Amino acid sequence: MVNTNFSSLTEDGKVIFFLGLSEKVLSLFSQKEDQILAQEVIYKCWGWLKGKENIGDILYELLVNEENGITIIQEISDNETDVLAWNCVIDAVAYTSRKAFEREGVKYYPEPIALVDDTLVDHFMDCFAKCIEDSDTYIQRIVLLLDEYKNRNIEGDLRTEVLRGLQIIN
Repeated sequence: MVNTNFSSLTEDGKVIFFLGLSEKVLSLFSQKEDQILAQEVIYKCWGWLKGKENIGDILYELLVNEENGITIIQEISDNETDVLAWNCVIDAVAYTSRKAFEREGVKYYPEPIALVDDTLVDHFMDCFAKCIEDSDTYIQRIVLLLDEYKNRNIEGDLRTEVLRGLQIIN
């Protein structure tokens, strides 16, 4: 497993790390509707990163909603790759939700979000490595991209720039 120096990333950089790599797992879902739902949830997180609106509770609800929360969908999945991909998406959304709550100055977090910290990256990278062939290459690319991001502002759409840097889109 490649060394990410995750702790040295900026706060935004850490969120970008989760979101950018989560984009790579979206194509792995066996059900088109799961892929669409996961994409919508990740978009919502990119939206928070861009505008920093007070949506920590909305992101949390996307995780735990009893009817269509992504943790519920992941729990009922019997496809191993889907479960791993959902784990990546869930970790990314939980991490983004935590950062949103922190920015909002929330004193008490919902119980699962209270447990979220930088150590979540270990679980994320483990799941990512199990479902993405050549995962170290993508991890190295995003670390390099985030290093560049520290030294300059990404112009235009952050998501597009990150995906281009990861060579997920051209």
